[in-house]
Formats: sequence, C-alpha cells, structure tokens
Amino acid sequence: MKIRNLVVKSLSWDLDPPLSNPVLTWRKKEIVLAFVETDTGLRGVGEGWVSGGTARALVATLEDDIAPMVVGRDPRRIAAIWEDMDSGRGIAARPGLIRAAMSAVDMALWDVLARHAGLPLHQLLGGHSDRAHVYASAGLYGSDKSIADLAEEMSGYVDRGFAAVKMKVGGAPLDVDVARVEAVREAIGPDRRLMVDAVCGMTTRDALALAERIRPFDIHFFEQPVAAHDYDGMATINERSGIPVAGNENFVDQREFHELLARKSVTFTQFDLAICGGITEGLRIAATARARYSPTTIHSAGSIVCMAASLHVAAALPDCESVEYHMLHRWLFDRAPEGFLAIEDSRIRLLDRPGLGLDLDPDDL
Repeated sequence: MKIRNLVVKSLSWDLDPPLSNPVLTWRKKEIVLAFVETDTGLRGVGEGWVSGGTARALVATLEDDIAPMVVGRDPRRIAAIWEDMDSGRGIAARPGLIRAAMSAVDMALWDVLARHAGLPLHQLLGGHSDRAHVYASAGLYGSDKSIADLAEEMSGYVDRGFAAVKMKVGGAPLDVDVARVEAVREAIGPDRRLMVDAVCGMTTRDALALAERIRPFDIHFFEQPVAAHDYDGMATINERSGIPVAGNENFVDQREFHELLARKSVTFTQFDLAICGGITEGLRIAATARARYSPTTIHSAGSIVCMAASLHVAAALPDCESVEYHMLHRWLFDRAPEGFLAIEDSRIRLLDRPGLGLDLDPDDL
C-alpha cells in the first residue's frame, strides 16, 4: 500500500458580527484539511491549526514541503514518516507551522491505518473505553451581551446534556469578571463542573487577584491564565491560587509539556492534536503527563475532523478527563454521521465505524 496523493483543502467562513475572546477577535474562520489517498482506495483526513495567521502559509507548507516527503510512502509507517517530517523543524524559522502541517498529515495517516484494519481509531489505539467526556466551551464576550445573557447561555448547555462548562475570563475589569463567574455558577447549579479560560491574556498578579475572588465558586481549573511560556507565573498561580491550572493548548512539542510538568506549572495537561504533532505526539504528551500523575484534557476548536480525532484519543487514554466541545468552533459538524455527537451525561459514545468514523470527500467541501 502506497500514498498516491495528498489533497489539501482550505475552507473559510465569514463571521458577522465578529466574535471575541479575551485576546482575539474573529472576523473569519479558516480551516485546513489534509486528505491522504492511497493506491488501494483508502482515504484518511486530518486537520492543522490555523489560528494566529492565514491559511495560505499552512496550505503552501503542506503542498510544497510535506507532500513530496510523503507521497509514494507506505502509510502504515507512521513513525518513520513523522520523524522525516519533523527532521528539519529544529533549524526552521517556522516550527509551529511545520507542526501544524505534520499534525494534519499524522491524523490522516492514523485514519488510514484504522480504516485498513477495519477498526474505530480508539480501538486501534488500545480501546480503553468507547466513550469520551466532553464539556461545553463558550462564554465569550460580546458588545451587546449582558451577564444575564451569559448565564442563560451557559445554563442552556447544561439543559442539552453537558455536565461541565467553560467560560472566558480576563477580558473585562475584575469586578465584572467576578460577577460573570458568579452568575454562571448560580445558573448551572452547584453540581456542575465550571472552568475558566484567560487565553494567556493576564498577568500573574491579575490572575491571582481573580482567582482569589472566584475560588468560592468551585472552579475545576484555570486555563492558560498567563503567557504560554511564563512557566514561573503559571507555577505561582497553580501553587498559590487554590485553583488548578490547565495548559497549554498551543504548545507544539512534547518537551514543552515536560517543562510545564517539571516546574509544576500545570495540574491538568492540555494539548491540541492539530498543532502538537498529531496523534503520534499527542500520545507521547499523554504518556509524559501520566508519569507526573497529571490528568489530560484535549483542546479542540476547529472542525469535525479535529473533534473526531480528539474523541478517539480521549477514549483510548485511561486518564483523559475531558475533551473541549466548542460551541462556536463547530465547523463541518453538520457533516458528522447521524448519532456521532450524541451527548448523554456529558459523554459521547464513539460509533463502531472504521477510522475517525467520518465520510468526508474533498470534492464535496
């Protein structure tokens, strides 16, 4: 079996009105998918991280740099292909972009391998469970969005079957953010899990001040309160705030996560399969976290492709406590098979379909 072609598909949606988190405003959402096609008729799909730039650079990297490296190879040799793709990253000026491209191809290769085996991906990866715990991720800011609107939004996710929700903080004055968190806790009740996410947008001092005020509302974790590589600041918050810290979704290397854990900067290890190097590196990161007794949580804020991969990996891992189910970034979710995203008590049961379980054709997108 050989890789016959690598098809790259770039999709975009205009957002009107724009939507914002504490540090970013989206006026357009772009998605880049990579389809690995084999000479036996199998096709796998993966997704690469686009946030923080345009899709053009990722498309060019996949088509000009990665495709010549993988076409003609045996898709079952995932580890060898991964190492070859990664070989020049250390001296490149764009390591994150290369990892995003690698993530898309690696994800697609695992999809092909599981389809070749006739197994759902989570079974191929070890089959710890056929279910993944998900939480509703939302609670963004809006110019016309009141605290009452926010509370109604978050309680609505609980009504839809989510037992856990996450909201944004750090994008408003302290008193306003405290009032927002208090309103959401009251709206969802005392028994639902509540997380907050500052998207790397706060100082250590401000994050500690916020944590002190919202700690009584039983916060499950404080996601990326300060700059991603501020290991010391995160460690201070993790140790002194009384709220466990989670991170870092935008890290691109297992060694970065090792540093986070060695410095006790996080309690929860959070990674994203579309940027960290795909499923291959995601499994390594999870193993690193397990050695430090750190539960894993998987970030997902893209299309149904990254979401499907995240669910399968989460089900395969014994200590993955959650997957992000983003209520804004749900691109191509309407292309999921019937029942694929059915939520019961904040859990999704993976269907008995080979690979990622998706039927996407690049010509139909």
